[in-house]
Amino acid sequence: MKNTYFTSYFPLITILLFSASLSISTVMIVIDYLQTFGIYDGMLEFFSNNGIKLALFILFALLYFMVFSALKLIANTVTELSLLFFSKDVAGENLTKIRGGSAIYLIGGSLSLIAVQYPIFIIAIFLLSTIGYFIYIVYKISQTLTSFSLVGLVLFHVLFWFIFVLGTLYICFRLYNSIMASLPV
Repeated sequence: MKNTYFTSYFPLITILLFSASLSISTVMIVIDYLQTFGIYDGMLEFFSNNGIKLALFILFALLYFMVFSALKLIANTVTELSLLFFSKDVAGENLTKIRGGSAIYLIGGSLSLIAVQYPIFIIAIFLLSTIGYFIYIVYKISQTLTSFSLVGLVLFHVLFWFIFVLGTLYICFRLYNSIMASLPV
C-alpha cells in the first residue's frame, strides 16, 4: 500500500500498548506493596479486588499515556527542528521517508505486552525501539544530507536527549533532597 497516511495511527496504538503494559506491571507491583504494608485488606472493605485493580490500572494507564504522549511530542519537535537546521529539504520529503519507522515502535509496543511480568524488560524494549527508530531515521535521510549535516543531526539528537534526561534527573534529585531536608527528624 502506497498511501502515505497508512502508518499515521501507529504512534497512538504504540502509546496505548506501552501504556497498557507498563500499567499492568505497575499495578502488580503496587498491589504487592499494598499487601506488604497491610493496606490492601482495608481497601477490600470498600472496593472489590477487581475494582481496585481496575482503578489502579486506569490511573497508571492515564499517567503513562500522558508521559508517552509528551515524549512523542518532544521527539517530533526535535526531529523536525534538526531537519530544519541540517537538511536542505524544503518540501518535507524526509518526513515522508521516516514516517514508516513508527512500525518499529509498534513492534516494540506489541513485544512489551509479552514482557508485562518484568517492567525492566518493558523499559529495555522501549529503549531498543527508540535506538532502532533513530538508526532507521538516520539511514533513511542519510542520502539527502551531507556528511557534516548528518553528524550535526546525530549530535543534535544525542545532546538534546542527554541534556533532557540529565536535567530531569537533576530536578528529581533536588526535589527529593528538599523533601527529605524538610522532614522533621
